[in-house]
Amino acid sequence: MRVVFDTNIFISAVILHGNESKLLIAAHNGIFKLVTSLSILKEFKEVISRSKFGFSNDQIKNLILHIIEISEIVEPNIRLDMVKDDPADNKILECAVYSKADLIISGDKHILNLKKIKGIPIIKSSELLQRL
Repeated sequence: MRVVFDTNIFISAVILHGNESKLLIAAHNGIFKLVTSLSILKEFKEVISRSKFGFSNDQIKNLILHIIEISEIVEPNIRLDMVKDDPADNKILECAVYSKADLIISGDKHILNLKKIKGIPIIKSSELLQRL
């Protein structure tokens, strides 16, 4: 199973010990294939670098390296315009469609409200945990 995480799932996975961190561990353990893109990783780095999270540069580097280690990195050559309220979210959809993912995991209402894109279901982290 190929799964794309929204940036907010990565952020929650590293700052909380809930569903999202369980999913990151499952990806690490090979339960499913995590697929991401350079633009998602860039956004993750920008967000996790905010002072409110308190991560050092070394910690951020290690987090990114771990995600790269356990993921298939793609560089989508398609552009979608499905999320009108937050166009930056389209990068999640582009990654999923380009990589022929089986699922998109998000906590963002703009993405969740779509429910599905090109046959790829968009669900919350708790729903994927139930499936596993």
